[in-house]
Amino acid sequence: MYPILINTKSDYNLVLGLGFSPLNDWQRFKIDILLRIELQRAIFGHTILGPGNIPQANQRFYHFCWEHSIVKCCEECQLPLSEYSAVFISHILSRAGYPEMAHDPRNHNLLCGTCHHKWEKDNNSRSLMKIRKKNNRIIRLLNADYKTI
Repeated sequence: MYPILINTKSDYNLVLGLGFSPLNDWQRFKIDILLRIELQRAIFGHTILGPGNIPQANQRFYHFCWEHSIVKCCEECQLPLSEYSAVFISHILSRAGYPEMAHDPRNHNLLCGTCHHKWEKDNNSRSLMKIRKKNNRIIRLLNADYKTI
């Protein structure tokens, strides 16, 4: 199955109205990168390409990721995550190293504190993690999209 291409806000709103979350669902939907950046700026309030309050934008991003996660458990170890915490939202590619991707919902995992630390701080452990293969696919996708702008 090929992803459905979304090129306009009208397309995006139509798909959203049908109950889908096209910003998150990278396997089912492909959003034109300039439209994606515009939508992210509108929803979160900041991107590398636009002004805004970064701490508030980060909080909106973390809440969005939590609210749009179907299963509230660590993607690595399956530990249930009972209530929202920004600590559970782990960037696949770091905010500091890839600020243009900081508020792209594809660029996150839901991880418990221990697994979050493994992914972000310990490169040896990262290579052994179950999420590594999926994350590598997402990294290739993000890099391909963002190199076009």
